Amino acid sequence: MKTKKKNRFFTFCMSCIPGAGEMYMGFMKTGVSLMILFALTIIFAVSLHQGTIAVFCVVEWFYSFFHANHLASLDDEEFAQVEDKYLLKLDEVIGMKDFIEKYHKWVAYGLILIGISFLWNTTAEFLYNVLPNPFMSLAKLMWRVGDYMPSILVGIGVIFIGIRMIMGKKERTDKIGIPEKEIIDMPSDSGKQEE
Repeated sequence: MKTKKKNRFFTFCMSCIPGAGEMYMGFMKTGVSLMILFALTIIFAVSLHQGTIAVFCVVEWFYSFFHANHLASLDDEEFAQVEDKYLLKLDEVIGMKDFIEKYHKWVAYGLILIGISFLWNTTAEFLYNVLPNPFMSLAKLMWRVGDYMPSILVGIGVIFIGIRMIMGKKERTDKIGIPEKEIIDMPSDSGKQEE
């Protein structure tokens, strides 16, 4: 789609929705990227019961708003030079293909856990609708466990990644044969020798 400067008022109105202003001017890749990022942030915040994640929505909204209005304020020559590209190219940013190949078992475990979570919640909802009142507590318990399970699993995953990062640093320092204590003390030792 050809990019084109459009009415400033409508651009302003469209820029109030993340990604819509860019799409209105023809920057479909950028607009779709911003919309997806904004929607995924809301989905993660709601599904993980972590309202603090929603703070990123504010940043994404302001970025999208000012980006669209900045594009609209460019002169025709500068506007024509702006390239329509996806906001995040995951394969370039984090090497997603290499990551999946290297950690395919962990990715598979994660997908299995997500599938179990979906089945658990669906079963709990089914039991809630089918079971008579005396057995309703079982369905409610299953629903509560399934409701908080994603947050618990993400928390465990973050802790695991942090531990792996710490262990990875220790392994790197062990490979080059320098104890971690000496690496930390090196700047202070060199400062003493100069005096």
